[in-house]
Amino acid sequence: MDRDFQRELEMRISYFIRSEEQSLDLEPMNSYRRRMVHTIAKKYSMTSESRGEDRDRFVCLMKSGETPAASEQGNVRLWDFGSQSFTVNPGENGLHLALKIDGSVEIWDEREKGQIIADRVVNANEIRIRQGKILVPGDAGY
Repeated sequence: MDRDFQRELEMRISYFIRSEEQSLDLEPMNSYRRRMVHTIAKKYSMTSESRGEDRDRFVCLMKSGETPAASEQGNVRLWDFGSQSFTVNPGENGLHLALKIDGSVEIWDEREKGQIIADRVVNANEIRIRQGKILVPGDAGY
């Protein structure tokens, strides 16, 4: 189980490195897994800190000037379906979608947060998956 956790974590970190984001809050986890995250963060020259209290304690990863560039992370598949559009029915309040490590897009489920590499609330009737992101009409790169 922890081997799977480590593999998923390394995949999420690789996607994070490719993103424009400077920090990544992971889901709450036990102290053993937080220690694993801190160790893996050092491997990627990131800083990390635990935040929160008790059962809500989680790790925040932050890029540093020493974090490898995205071009050095070529071993991870960056999901991109090109100009293929997917129809969605967001309803009145929008729809919270998640792009998972395996390339599937599903309705957000907090229990599967460890599998999610991108998420967003969508109010449009169609989406595209480009460069590991969920895009809607009007977004750059759509």
